[in-house]
Amino acid sequence: MTPIEVLVIDEAAQLKECESTIPLQLPGLCNAILIGDEKQLPAMVQSKICEKADFGRSLFERLVKLGHRKHLLNIQYRMHPSISLFPNKKFYDEKVMNGPNVMKIGYEKRFLRGNMYGSFSFINVSQGKEERNGKRSSKNIAEVFAVAEIVAMLYRESLASKQRLRVGCISPYKAQVFAIQEKLGKKYSTDEDSKFSVNVQSVDGFQGGEADVIIISTVRSNARGTVGFLYCLWVLGNSETLIGSGSVWRDLVMNSKARGCYYDACSDKNLEQAIADSSDDLTTNLSALSLRDESGFSSESFLKWEDLLT
Repeated sequence: MTPIEVLVIDEAAQLKECESTIPLQLPGLCNAILIGDEKQLPAMVQSKICEKADFGRSLFERLVKLGHRKHLLNIQYRMHPSISLFPNKKFYDEKVMNGPNVMKIGYEKRFLRGNMYGSFSFINVSQGKEERNGKRSSKNIAEVFAVAEIVAMLYRESLASKQRLRVGCISPYKAQVFAIQEKLGKKYSTDEDSKFSVNVQSVDGFQGGEADVIIISTVRSNARGTVGFLYCLWVLGNSETLIGSGSVWRDLVMNSKARGCYYDACSDKNLEQAIADSSDDLTTNLSALSLRDESGFSSESFLKWEDLLT
């Protein structure tokens, strides 16, 4: 093949280092340009042993840690300033500036009434309960019902205003993604060209996607403080658990409180009812499972059937 002098690797920080070495062996190569952000999602590594050995580290991250100079693209044109404020301060030392387009008054859009649904908010769902399924993923039914109710409210407003709206629902856990998809069913289109569309994905699955409103379900709700991992960004979670985690989630919640962007889900009557319904739904499902267990299922078959449900 004809020798290639310049190599450009996009999303270089999400590529394993060993994968980057493959194109670097091309004959005649003199220059390589790596485009990425080591502060965003790294490469996906399933093995805990490989993860501990830094197998998922990218060449981009290694070069940054070795002190190689990097060029920061320091103007963002996509997020409302209230959304970019926290990550800019936390990860980029406030070096990222807001483009003139996002600073215009018209860039701030409100799709629902009430302060809770501004450009950025943390919505505390303290009544949720974290559950594990057979594949060691987690879900939170209270947050599922809350997300579904917010989507329903957005849909009603979209119909009334005849405004095109794209909604993204994101969670770090596949079980939660599946639970939200199951709850929403086929009520809404997933086609972004339609008047109202809803896209439910994992965090890595949605990367690079666009939406008018992003709803993040953090899922985790426990006493140990354990966590796993646009126009509007609404984060749903249990603030007590996230604060107790001592992670970046703690900083996000505390920052939300300091900025007056922190709200209790039950201060909204629709969300309060949705969360109450989730508790009733969980009780009903548990009762149904108990009845089936007493009706002749062996413990082994019962557990397998329950795993299918989760």
